[in-house]
Amino acid sequence: MTDCLVKMTQLMDTLPPAEKRAARCFWEHPEKMQAATIAEAALACGTSKATLVRMCKSLGYKGYKDFSFAFTLSAASGKDKHIEYQELSPGDDVATLMQRITAQNLDAVRDTTLLLSENDVDRAAALLHKAKRVDFYGVGMSALVALDAQMKFMRLCKDTQTSMDPHVQVVMAARLKKGDAAVIFSYSGETRDALDTLAAVKRAGATAISVTRLGVSPLSRGADLSLHVASSENLVRSAAMSSRIAMMHLMDLLFSAVAVRGYQRYKPALDKTHLEGKYKKK
Repeated sequence: MTDCLVKMTQLMDTLPPAEKRAARCFWEHPEKMQAATIAEAALACGTSKATLVRMCKSLGYKGYKDFSFAFTLSAASGKDKHIEYQELSPGDDVATLMQRITAQNLDAVRDTTLLLSENDVDRAAALLHKAKRVDFYGVGMSALVALDAQMKFMRLCKDTQTSMDPHVQVVMAARLKKGDAAVIFSYSGETRDALDTLAAVKRAGATAISVTRLGVSPLSRGADLSLHVASSENLVRSAAMSSRIAMMHLMDLLFSAVAVRGYQRYKPALDKTHLEGKYKKK
């Protein structure tokens, strides 16, 4: 089950003002709001019951009862689910930076795991295992994640390609066929080049898997399967540190799930590429 407080953290800024105010009330006072009735919650949040129902649906729940159950389970776990991004300051010393960046990256990995549906990860692993060819696409920092993923899947002797150039990406995608798969990385899910590549993948008849931030986006909406990562950073932030770490963590999970699913098939390739790596070192 996706962790409710983590989901609220990731989607808070996407909610309309009234729903955001209600969500923040739950988020900031979990002990008080656990198991509250909808009438009690509306009074505590200073909002209407209708607004609470809309908030629950915006967060992906069927209604208030479904949300309240998930929220109570999450709050009762006693873990701090809040990722708080703090702007870097010119006066920060190295010790402060080391502590802050490490904490943010650890939070992104932990909360990505809490966000992920085991069923979706299993479905993605099955698709990638079955696919004859698997391509990975991303732009900017996401292109580095795609390159890392391609190198991992090369060790399985999969036919796999990637490119840092979005113009080359659409040409590569056009050469995909039915039975192939493409993984497209974009934290915002709105990058124009990523959407162009998605369109090319769909026209080719291949399966598209998107990796984005939590929430509905043009990329996740158009993909055959959507996977989500958690991050502490703003969409306008250019360094893309914790989102990159979160995406790489997700690909480590998928690579491992695919390798285990077809272990007997992939073991010779893994052994051979490992041996070649040892020869290269020598």
